[in-house]
Amino acid sequence: MARDATGKGVREVIDERRLLEARRLLGGAWWDARAVAVHLGFTDPANFGRFFRGHTGLTPAAFAAREARTGM
Repeated sequence: MARDATGKGVREVIDERRLLEARRLLGGAWWDARAVAVHLGFTDPANFGRFFRGHTGLTPAAFAAREARTGM
């Protein structure tokens, strides 16, 4: 059903939503990578790190640092 509505599979839709939320949380000053991982349902923060880096090319810490520098 998800593929019919969006052209994407369920896993892809879920991953996109998780990535969007991770970027939002890491871009603020209040959440660290471990807290974001738990919040998004990752049982191992290392898995979250691999997921995030695989989609963005940056580690969660590097992304957060970049966001803090640029203020975006």
